[in-house]
Amino acid sequence: MRDYFPARPTGSPLLWIHGGAFAGGDIDMPESNVVAHRLAASGRRVRTLQYRLAPDFSGETPLVLGAAPGRYPAAQDDVLAAFTDLAAAGPAFLGGASAGACIAAGSAIRMRDEGGLIPTGLAFVYGVFHSRLPAHSDAEGQYLTTVTDATARRWMTRMMLNYVGVEALLANPQAIPGEGNPSGLSPVLVLDAEHDVLRASGKRFAQQLRTALVPTDERVVAGSEHGFLNDPSSPYFGQGMTILQGWLDQTDHGNAPLSVPD
Repeated sequence: MRDYFPARPTGSPLLWIHGGAFAGGDIDMPESNVVAHRLAASGRRVRTLQYRLAPDFSGETPLVLGAAPGRYPAAQDDVLAAFTDLAAAGPAFLGGASAGACIAAGSAIRMRDEGGLIPTGLAFVYGVFHSRLPAHSDAEGQYLTTVTDATARRWMTRMMLNYVGVEALLANPQAIPGEGNPSGLSPVLVLDAEHDVLRASGKRFAQQLRTALVPTDERVVAGSEHGFLNDPSSPYFGQGMTILQGWLDQTDHGNAPLSVPD
């Protein structure tokens, strides 16, 4: 774990979980380190976490399924331990990017189910929440990446199966939160990239949250692609950070915004 302390604390702390397709990434990548520095500079303590990683699944060889170091629930266990420690002194946020958003969301559902600590709010940036990539409308297709649906669907299915290791777990909402009812969760920010085929999962999950009456603020960073928080030189990084920081501040004060992208 790595903690980033602000000079003048002004908000509840945040446990922030990096992405990397469940099998990569670390707390030194900009999506973790630079994001945490920026939020700490704004007055918020941030904790990042090098959770245990699933096996590498690159290439085209068949996955070797079954239990393996880093497969579910290893990363989630790490997140729950880090969050329980962070929240011991008071309310705390939980959030993450890409695969980290999935791990954070699954952790929140597990806390709900097991009667654990409840995060002040949940922030999910270009997350994946389903075992298979949901369909998008024809109107949305023009905004998505040039990666074909077929390629993205195969890759996402392979990624999620590699994460859980057992096909039966693909239907477990504690592992893959979009596969169940997210009712009872804290206020949620769903922040997606416009040109990101995985945005279909974020949009579907935001719909599920609203149906379950969870206060949900759904935003899209116009012009951006998946992983924009990992590129601090990009203007989309600044736009995303402004949205994230603003949402955390408003939610801290009991005024979580509610909006739906055009």
